[in-house]
Amino acid sequence: MEVLVKRFDPQGRLLLPKELREKLGEEVMIVDLGDRVELLPRKRADLTRFFDSVEVDELKEWEELEGELWEE
Repeated sequence: MEVLVKRFDPQGRLLLPKELREKLGEEVMIVDLGDRVELLPRKRADLTRFFDSVEVDELKEWEELEGELWEE
């Protein structure tokens, strides 16, 4: 485990080293645990595996269908 000490800039931003950004990916989840925060990589599930398990009455736009699948 590596420990880094960083300061927020005047705008409240925190710069993460390139290696951490590459490991975490383009989007992260920030989890507030009260006494600390955690950055977790946000990995989207491959929803294509559910295509045959969902009954669809009408064909919808992908974004709308994806939103419904995420709700279930």
